[in-house]
Amino acid sequence: MKHLLTLLLLFPIICHAQVVNTEKLRLEKGGKRGFAGEANLDLGLARNRAGQTVRLGASARLELLRGNHRWMLLGAYNLTQFNNVDEPGSAPKNFANNGFGHLRYNYRANQWLAWEAFTQAQYDKIQQIDLRLLVGTGPRLKLLRKDSAQLYFGALYMFEHEESRNEFEDPEPYTEHLILDDHRLSTYLSAGIQPTSYLAINHVTYFQPNLSNFSDFRIASETSISVRITNRLSLRTYFQLIYDTEPLVPVPNAMYVLNNGFSIAF
Repeated sequence: MKHLLTLLLLFPIICHAQVVNTEKLRLEKGGKRGFAGEANLDLGLARNRAGQTVRLGASARLELLRGNHRWMLLGAYNLTQFNNVDEPGSAPKNFANNGFGHLRYNYRANQWLAWEAFTQAQYDKIQQIDLRLLVGTGPRLKLLRKDSAQLYFGALYMFEHEESRNEFEDPEPYTEHLILDDHRLSTYLSAGIQPTSYLAINHVTYFQPNLSNFSDFRIASETSISVRITNRLSLRTYFQLIYDTEPLVPVPNAMYVLNNGFSIAF
């Protein structure tokens, strides 16, 4: 119990950036038939002389694998709020408020080739994304698959619809609503190794250029380490870096996140 309480104190908010990584979820589960699932939950509360911070994060995955057909359903919600103790009547400030839903279908044509199709909806209030809808399809190639290592490459066409807002304060408050429709190529290279029965290391890099303007692209890279504590409970740490050359609204081109969390498999 002492060690479990120590781990709980190290459990910060689970945060998802604009590019959702679905690779880490299937790399760790191998090829088990039937249903599989995973849930992640984070709840934190801190109060000191600076104020009160509330952290809430929840995500879930449900996967069905039958024969050559694989379905994946993913979802997540994250919120971090801060209240200033010196201003009791002030509204809480959000440092994170985002969520997404993702549905993916995978058909394995043979031992090395599969065809994928997906759709995704997400929002990110901090990045001023009110709605982003994605739909895509393309091939997935298995470059290497062994008991302790695997390597995959994918190249998918992706249509993107985004609704964002740009807020101005000077000379008077004004909100500009922006709508963008893009056609992108979404390529990725994913690798996973499992040196021991309780340790798994995964890495994936996405490259998503605009098909009509290759100078407009996104790069997302994520590395995760998962340590199995029990058959169903794991401790996960991951680092994600995202670079967007032309965001729709003036937000930083580069963003990164370092997270720790627990995963419960069922």
